[in-house]
Amino acid sequence: MIYICQFVVMAQFDRKIIGENIKALREASGLSQQDFSHLVEISRRSIANIEAGNGGNNLDLLDRISTFFNVKIADILKKEINLTLNFRENLLSYHKNNEPLLILLNKQPNITYAIKYKLLKSDFLDTPKEVNEIKSFFAQYGWKYLGTSISNALKREQDKIIVTRHELKRNTNIYSKTGKIIPTESQ
Repeated sequence: MIYICQFVVMAQFDRKIIGENIKALREASGLSQQDFSHLVEISRRSIANIEAGNGGNNLDLLDRISTFFNVKIADILKKEINLTLNFRENLLSYHKNNEPLLILLNKQPNITYAIKYKLLKSDFLDTPKEVNEIKSFFAQYGWKYLGTSISNALKREQDKIIVTRHELKRNTNIYSKTGKIIPTESQ
């Protein structure tokens, strides 16, 4: 018990790391800040502050978050948290007997999750694709996103996505991977 308390006291100086790890856990689960705040009974503003490294990191709060995500508090305190590629699926399985939690967890994940954990982990963007083709890719998971939402989200992923103008169609972009190695299920 003393060891954990010492670790938590040290973490007070590492709020940024804790915030980044909590954000990584939330994004890997496909939850919005709003839905996550409901699930762990913390205000959305508090979640935003924690993720920005400005929030209070008390033991009760870290315990609630770690219990929800089924990770150790010590993992949240590490400089870099290791997440499995099927983190969301494992989380759904972990909470399979909790109907109220499953309702929110089974909602369509946010666009960030869809891009980072499904689109970029596949070979779909190895060749350039238009937004409508990407919409169809997400539809196979039962997810519907607006073309503008997909386009805007892909443009924010400049280190992983190449955005170029379509050679034949006016006002149409095509999207492909940058060529950087992105781990897949088999790696």
